[in-house]
This record gives sequence, C-alpha cells and structure tokens, in this order.
Amino acid sequence: MEAVKVSIIIPVYNIEKYVERCLDSILAQTYPHFEVIVVDDGATDRSAQLAAKYVLRDTRVRLLHKTNGGQASARNLGLEQANGDYLLMVDGDDYLLPDLLEKCVEKLELGADIVAFDYFSLNHKQQQNYVAVGTSAITAGTAPWNKMYRRALWQDVFFPEGLWYEDLGVVPFVLAKAENVCKIDEAFYVYDQSREDSQTNTVNTVRYKDILQVLAHLQRQIATLPDVQTDLMAGMYLEQLGYVMTLSKSSTIKNKSERRFFLRVMQQELEKVCPHWVELTHKPESRQLKKIRRLAMRCYFRGYFLLGDMLYVWPKKLKQIGVNE
Repeated sequence: MEAVKVSIIIPVYNIEKYVERCLDSILAQTYPHFEVIVVDDGATDRSAQLAAKYVLRDTRVRLLHKTNGGQASARNLGLEQANGDYLLMVDGDDYLLPDLLEKCVEKLELGADIVAFDYFSLNHKQQQNYVAVGTSAITAGTAPWNKMYRRALWQDVFFPEGLWYEDLGVVPFVLAKAENVCKIDEAFYVYDQSREDSQTNTVNTVRYKDILQVLAHLQRQIATLPDVQTDLMAGMYLEQLGYVMTLSKSSTIKNKSERRFFLRVMQQELEKVCPHWVELTHKPESRQLKKIRRLAMRCYFRGYFLLGDMLYVWPKKLKQIGVNE
C-alpha cells in the first residue's frame, strides 16, 4: 500500500534569516512522505533564492512565485496546488521538531480529521515557553500551524485576503466542520515571536478593526454548517473582541482618545452578538480568573484604564517577573 502524503504549505516573504532553519527542520522529519510547497509572496530579499536551493537538493520541495498579496493569498495558492492526503501549514520564520509528521499522521490514520498539538513560543531572548492548546474551535487557537488536517476539510475553503487576522476567518470554521479532533499533548512546533516586524509585534489601530470583517466572514462560514452554532460565535466574539482585543491589544494604544474609541467599537460589536458576555462560559477557566477578566473588561469599556490594568495587566507582569528571576 502506498504511504499517505502530507502537503506542507509555507508562505515566504522577506524572512531570509529564518527560511533555511524552517526548511532544514522539515527535511529532518522522521516521516519522509511529504511535499513542501514554498510560496514566494513577492519577497524582495534573498528568501526565494535560498528556498530555490532546496528545490535542487530535494525533489519533495516545490517553489511557487507570485506578486505580493499577503500571507492569506500565499496560503491560498498553496492550498490550490496541494495534492497530499493531509495538510500542514508552517510559517517560514518558525520551525518543527523532528517527529511532528510521524506522530500526527499516526493519529490521522486512526481516524482523526484534525490533530492539534502544543507548541513552544520563542521570545526575543530566545527563551522557549510551552503553550498548551485544546481541541475546540476556541481552545485550539486560530493559528493554522499547530494542527494537521485531512485535506478534504479544506475543499473550497480559503483564507480571506487583504485583512489582518485572516486565520480567524477560516480556522475555527474548519475545526467546526471536523467530526473528530484529536489532541497530542506534546509540543512539535516552535513559534518564533522574536521578529520586531512580525504582525504579532506590530501596533496598528486601523488594522485592528480588520478583526470585525474577519469575524463577520467567519459567521457567514459557520452559518453554512448543518448545526446551529450560535454558542460558538458568541464565544468567538467574546474571546477575540473581549480577551484578545480589549484585554491585550488595546493596551498598545497610547493615545487615550483613540483607545476609548477603539474600545467603544469592540464593546458595541461584542454586545451585538454576545449581549450576555459577562455570564457566558465559552472555554475552561477558573471562576476567579473569569471574574477578573470580565471585571477588567468592564473597566476598560468605561474608560477606567488604570483600574483595568491593576486588575489584569499588573498581576500578569508581576507573575512574569517571578518566572524570569
């Protein structure tokens, strides 16, 4: 019987310092039956030239070129070209541990539709932090790269292009489509957050509002599923507009008037879909943490930034200081 093949999709744009590390980690996988689809998204540095060397070195590697259109468009091209049984998406500035493919293929061959796994987050000091995820459309996270999928789940499914947070618009939908999501409690992926110019580390209040369009896109996608998913969408709005945007991202907006306007928009959109967000249980969390988070959100929505910081931001910083000492 012919071995099943994994299609690995890697969008590449101006990451010449990292692309070789990424590709080396893929070619070092203990499971050998895969194709690597590197999509050059119009890179202006040496990223594509470095990737081209791997095409000559290993027949499993393909390099596609396109004009710059963003990570979503690069992934979409990769999806169109993929012909494996399973899919793995990798960011070109990240890298894999050697047994990722082997362990995930084993679970998929046993009947899983998606295999989620934990990962390491790498900071600017090159310190690794273990990050555990769950299996639901909320707790598994919106990143496409800490999961391996049956390719059939992505049939006629693509990332919304031209927007930030494009992962949010499609990954929870694919998770909701799956009948059997399996979890491996091991970290196989290293997510490098050390780049100062990465989207994760970039402050842009205009692009933050892209999340509203992406959530609307997700809502339209979820509406096509046979089962009603109103609880899922309420939870997604609370997680993304409440926990991510209000509690985490809004603190990067230094202008107070700008921050108040931004938070007003987040509150209005959250309450449209999830009017009872204060009481909603959308994922496992301690009763105390849930209470603190919701109270801090209300403080931020009312413009009491210092009080919100005292409740939520300062304890996190103190805890992190204790960990680093």
